Amino acid sequence: MIRAAVFAAGQVYRLARVRRLVGRPDLVICADAGLRHARALGLRPDLLLGDFDSLPSELLQEARAEGVPILQVPVEKDKTDSEIALEEAVRRGAGEVILVGASGTRLDHTLANVHLLPASPVPVTMTDGRSIARILRGGESLTVPHETGAFLSLVPLTPTASGVTVRGVHWSLHGATLRWGETLGISNRIVDREAHVSVEEGCLLVVQAWD
Repeated sequence: MIRAAVFAAGQVYRLARVRRLVGRPDLVICADAGLRHARALGLRPDLLLGDFDSLPSELLQEARAEGVPILQVPVEKDKTDSEIALEEAVRRGAGEVILVGASGTRLDHTLANVHLLPASPVPVTMTDGRSIARILRGGESLTVPHETGAFLSLVPLTPTASGVTVRGVHWSLHGATLRWGETLGISNRIVDREAHVSVEEGCLLVVQAWD
C-alpha cells in the first residue's frame, strides 16, 4: 500500500511529533507553502503544486532548480490547493494519507480541510503536531494509543453520531449519541494504554490534542 504525505501551507508545531507520524512516506506532495514543512523534515517532494500565492519565490525557484516536478494551478479555481493535493495523492495510488499543516489562523481553511477527511476515499490522518485527527464512519472502530498530556475529543460531523462507545478513558461512553450543538465528547483523557472508540451510525471526528 502506498502511504502518502500531503503538506499544506498552514501551521506546524512540535516538529518531532510530526516527524514520528510522517516517517518515510512513499509519496510526498506539497501544496504551495507546504513545501516548507517537507523541507523541515528532510523530505523531497514528488510533486509541488499550487497557485503559489503563499510560497516565497526563492523557494519555488530552488525547487525548480532541484528538478522537483511542479504543477501550477490557477488562482481562480473551485478547489483549494490542499484539496487538489489530496486528490492527486489518491490519483497516484495512495491507500493512506497523512495531511500535515492543514490548520492555522484561517478558520475557514481549517474547517474546509477537516471536511476533506470524510470525503476522502482513503483513510486520512490530519496533524499539525498539536493535534491528530481521524475519521470514523458508521460501523468502524479505532484504537488510540495513550499519549502523555493528550486530550481525546469526539466531534460529530453529521447531525448525530449514534452508538458511540469509548473504553479506556476517564469518562466512558456506551452506545451514546453525540449531536451538533452539544459538547459531550470534548476533552476526555485516556487512562489505559490505549482507548477504543467505535460508532454505529454517522460520522465522528476523533481528535487527540495537546495544550
